[in-house]
Amino acid sequence: MKKLDVTTRDYSSGFRAKVIRRPLFAQKFMGIIVDFGGSNPQKLCGGAHFLEHKLFAKKNGDISQQFEEIGASTNAFTTYNETMFYASFTDHWRQVLPLIFELVGTTHFTKSNVSKEAKIIAQELAMYQDDPNWQVNYELMQMMFPKTNLAEDLTGTKNSLKKMTPKILQEIYDNNYVSGKMEFVACGGFSDNQTKEILREVGKLERKYLISKKVKQKKAALVNPKKQHQTILDSSLTTSRVGIGIRLPNFEKLGLRNSTAQSILEMMLQAKLGVTSTWFEEMQKQGVLNSPMELQVSYTTEGNFATIIGVSNKPDLFLENTKKQLLEVPISEEAFVFQKKEALAQTIREFDDLSTIAIEEAEYGLENDTFNEAAWAIQSLSFSEFYTAIDNILAKSDIFTTILKGKEEAD
Repeated sequence: MKKLDVTTRDYSSGFRAKVIRRPLFAQKFMGIIVDFGGSNPQKLCGGAHFLEHKLFAKKNGDISQQFEEIGASTNAFTTYNETMFYASFTDHWRQVLPLIFELVGTTHFTKSNVSKEAKIIAQELAMYQDDPNWQVNYELMQMMFPKTNLAEDLTGTKNSLKKMTPKILQEIYDNNYVSGKMEFVACGGFSDNQTKEILREVGKLERKYLISKKVKQKKAALVNPKKQHQTILDSSLTTSRVGIGIRLPNFEKLGLRNSTAQSILEMMLQAKLGVTSTWFEEMQKQGVLNSPMELQVSYTTEGNFATIIGVSNKPDLFLENTKKQLLEVPISEEAFVFQKKEALAQTIREFDDLSTIAIEEAEYGLENDTFNEAAWAIQSLSFSEFYTAIDNILAKSDIFTTILKGKEEAD
């Protein structure tokens, strides 16, 4: 498989920059990723997401407008592990580059704009809470990771949003938006000379805008899961929602890199429960499953987990069959080969999506990993290695379930 052409430079402050060259692409991408997300320790839960929103506010207005004036579009996102700010454009990279650093490297928090934003995010949270799948996921996370930021929505809680102030927001920013916890990435049809120029300018901009100090990442104290492994809730839904949460072990202690373990588990879930599996076809024939399930695997600094959420008129039968399929039914080598091909095909497709490949390379960089190394780990994975990894992971996992009962089931 072809490799990404990446030039990396590490600066004395701990800041890192990468330029991914994709010849013949007119579209370009630049962004800064911060090793700080929703699950990390912070004064108020939801602080990482709140910061993402408010960093666009500057003394002279929303900085997004300055991007638009030069034909660039800008956005940001927050996950459990990181926050990323980025811009997509075709021309004027010399103007986009300093704007990215100004976006991330300057703050303007006022009582008025923080209060206004709190109300906007509260509406966003309320919208999520109306989603049945959100409710199922929330219950699972509460059981698996009680009293942690993982147990709450990335947006925070009603209480944390009310408590947010400019002072608290600035404190969260100062403790986490430091050069040693950030990385710049550019992707597009840049020449060798442009690559050198970008890296030279990045060095100037990171010294101008970023806080250069070493901040040791605080890790939350390990929290034991709840003894209660199942919740059953009544709802006004016509059909029940069913969720399975798997609290996973520390992958590194099992000798696995996080990205490889995540890929292996995603392949396993698709092979056993995905729409191409014979099990899925059988469950639909029996009327146990109404539609494809949501299958997700995540790793964070505060804990690893997988969630399975489905719609069923027979929730008890759904849980019984799903857990049996997960824990007892072996995966054939044929199914492994198919899923491996699917994973590699997805990787190849990503080569033509500049934003996806740039974001993934930046995310890997926070773990001192690379897109090329992660792709090779899956490409070279054998069936026996796959099988051993699954056995080792599941042997140290814990399963939790939630049923949001539909009207028929409740009656």
